[in-house]
Amino acid sequence: MIMIKNIIFDWSGTLSDDLVSVYTAVMEIFKKLGLEVLTLEEFKKEFTLPYMKFYRKFEKNVSKEELQELYSREIELVDKPKPFPEAREVLEFLKQREIKMVLLSVYLRKQLDEEIEHYKFQNFFADVNGSIYDKTEVVIKIMQKNNFKCEETIFVGDMTHDVDAGKKAGVKTVAISQGYQSKEKLLEKNPDFLIENLGELKKIILAL
Repeated sequence: MIMIKNIIFDWSGTLSDDLVSVYTAVMEIFKKLGLEVLTLEEFKKEFTLPYMKFYRKFEKNVSKEELQELYSREIELVDKPKPFPEAREVLEFLKQREIKMVLLSVYLRKQLDEEIEHYKFQNFFADVNGSIYDKTEVVIKIMQKNNFKCEETIFVGDMTHDVDAGKKAGVKTVAISQGYQSKEKLLEKNPDFLIENLGELKKIILAL
């Protein structure tokens, strides 16, 4: 029986319920770029990572630097998100079981640190990695940095990009459909587990 000792968490859409906040900021960017605004459902259908793939669907010439500047400005102006209702309970459960937790997120590091502090989640994570453009290029380095063994580690995220990153690192993947992408979209990547909310993660940990 393999015991899970480490969990790599995505942030947005996984622990932090920030879809509406991010959508609002991105649509303000669309307006500034002269693009047609998407509905929330259209945004969920089209959004992908790395994020330049998403923007290039609508504007071929915008640079990553320009988008970073626009996003860092707009995200400060929207309503602040909240953690998902089950987040603290699950993190406390994992901490009690002495499972080492790490964050790996494309979310801007400044905003990520501010939200972690606002949620009072500082004591849960052994390592925080923000402003990551492509997780598939970084996740193996995160594994090495934290001395994680593949068979003892799972990656939990809400997007196909998270599943891809976990598979590249050789760890088990848990896709969660409460965030940015639908259950159907996530199933296309064949994650090891698919759950509807964070609370279901406890069952997986107890079963492994």
